[in-house]
Amino acid sequence: MGRREKEGSSLRRGGPDMVGYLDSGAGITPDELRRVMIQYPSTAAVKQHRMRNGNFGVIQVSMIGARSAGDSSDVRYQVLIDFRNFPSSTPVAYIRSPSSSEIRHCNIYRSGRYALAPNIDLCAICIGSYAGSFEKLPENREMRLGCFLNQVQYILSNPNPKSKAR
Repeated sequence: MGRREKEGSSLRRGGPDMVGYLDSGAGITPDELRRVMIQYPSTAAVKQHRMRNGNFGVIQVSMIGARSAGDSSDVRYQVLIDFRNFPSSTPVAYIRSPSSSEIRHCNIYRSGRYALAPNIDLCAICIGSYAGSFEKLPENREMRLGCFLNQVQYILSNPNPKSKAR
């Protein structure tokens, strides 16, 4: 049972409870951004990544996490999240600050340059096998968004030395 979406040529799957899953298109809608701001008030859309459909492709979120596996002191991480292929694909999260030389968290890669922001050094966050879990989540935008943000927050707060990125 499929019906063409308003945008693109993908087919929507599922029954009436799936209505709206892909109708909003890729990226984070303004309403979804407002809901994220309830939990993370410092959240901001990256204006250069506004998508043709009006959604936001990239957001910046401030999250508190642990310094390292052996040092649980708080660090404020500025996280850039690439939602350009959301909700059909797992988003990608990067640390904008602190700088790579200051990061001791074992699940954050050393800095590199990415198409998302080619002139800025970013450190990708290792999400381990979470991508497989994300793909198995119900086709519900709000659930997928919340679960991904919770996963990033969990990783930052609970360094896992068994899944080292640095």
